[in-house]
Amino acid sequence: MPENTFSFSGFRDGHCHPLFAAREGVGPNLDDCTTVAAIQDRLREYRAANPDAVWIDCGSYEHTLAPEGRMVASWLDEAVDDIPVVVHASDHHTIWVNSAALAVAGLTESAPTFKSASIDVDADGKPTGVLREWDAMSVIYAHEPKPSIDSDVAAIERAQERLLSHGIVAVQEAWIDPGMPEAYVAAVERGVLKLRVNLAPRIAPDSWRKDLEQAKAARSLVRAAGSELLTCNTVKIFIDGVFSSSTALLAEPYCAGGHGDAIWETKELQALALAADSAGFQLHFHAIGDAAVSMALDAIDHIDLCNGFVDRRPVIAHAELVSPADMVRMRRFGVIVCQQPVWIQRDEQFATTEAAIGVERAGSLYPIASLLNERVTVSFGSDWPVSDPNPLPGLVNALTRGASGSIEAIAVQEAITASQAVYAYSTATAYQMGQESILAQDEVVLDADITAADSATAGDIIGNAKVLSVRVAGKLVWSAA
Repeated sequence: MPENTFSFSGFRDGHCHPLFAAREGVGPNLDDCTTVAAIQDRLREYRAANPDAVWIDCGSYEHTLAPEGRMVASWLDEAVDDIPVVVHASDHHTIWVNSAALAVAGLTESAPTFKSASIDVDADGKPTGVLREWDAMSVIYAHEPKPSIDSDVAAIERAQERLLSHGIVAVQEAWIDPGMPEAYVAAVERGVLKLRVNLAPRIAPDSWRKDLEQAKAARSLVRAAGSELLTCNTVKIFIDGVFSSSTALLAEPYCAGGHGDAIWETKELQALALAADSAGFQLHFHAIGDAAVSMALDAIDHIDLCNGFVDRRPVIAHAELVSPADMVRMRRFGVIVCQQPVWIQRDEQFATTEAAIGVERAGSLYPIASLLNERVTVSFGSDWPVSDPNPLPGLVNALTRGASGSIEAIAVQEAITASQAVYAYSTATAYQMGQESILAQDEVVLDADITAADSATAGDIIGNAKVLSVRVAGKLVWSAA
């Protein structure tokens, strides 16, 4: 190997959404828009450049652009009023839509109510343009034109090129809906899939029996494709929402009151978990609040009692707030916690969370060192498109806890070493996806030894590192040359 190059087993993203991200990326990117006016201008430019478009799906915006995140459809109407426009919030648990989108979904006069989702309404009960959590958002998405296999294969190719350029050799596709497995199988059949992908079909409370059968069918379809790069061994289960919309489930109430929303009834969740485990699927839970983490652990405990303890490697993604008692349970149940270290920074998202749950709880978020001290396996992921998929900023934050100059660290006692962070973004995530036996087949070459960094040098050494080449299954699939 040439001098001043350093080889690692390859980064693995334990929780992301490449196909959703690439689909959304077709619409205008709004990440740098800091005002409503800037979003309007970007949408006008996009509409003028795409006169044949029949639907615009794009992102993302910050909740802080309006008090309590209460955007209104008329602001988007000023930019585009002739076709539906859907704009994702940065947490991707809320959408902001224009009047055309409300109209096509029949939401002009009133809004349905949901157990764990909501649609903002005015004093007369008319929807204003903001929909929170999937049950509400799906009322809009039910009318979105379905992508073709060709467009989705092209999206997969765009997504994987971006992932490979960041040294990522494998991903957990953490939300798969019907139609998406077929796109990945088509990518295999056309010989264009270059990195390892494990699919996780989403299981919803009101349709879990049907969803589980669809997951089995997707797994059979993937296995028939016969590719070492593509698997479908996991199912995705949402337990709660997010702090920014006060839908994450908390043991103690939010500062403004309320505990958030449990998406599942306990008995139904345990029935689904047992059925999915019995069918041979790994469980991958979305749980952000401490009460949601407890609920996921109760479901895993139920499986162990019914099916016996085996090496099933259940995953709890995010686990932003965790009680010490539940850390002990995680170790006992063999849980893998997939954290998103890139979120450990004092940005607008953190400020919104801190306002929602209070300074004390916000100061104990992302307890990575505590989990490792309890001998819990911690893997890393990006949750792309919520965050950029580049692992390097996340690795920096795992060491610095977001400290930079005069910016104070978040729970500095939870900082870990560079070697621990790289392990979490590679070997531990390989273990999460059952790929530990093939680590030697995948490689990323960098121009810096990122394991030599500490909290003082992480920004320079890790933050400035460059990916030089990537191999997957022993084959060179990306090169900076």
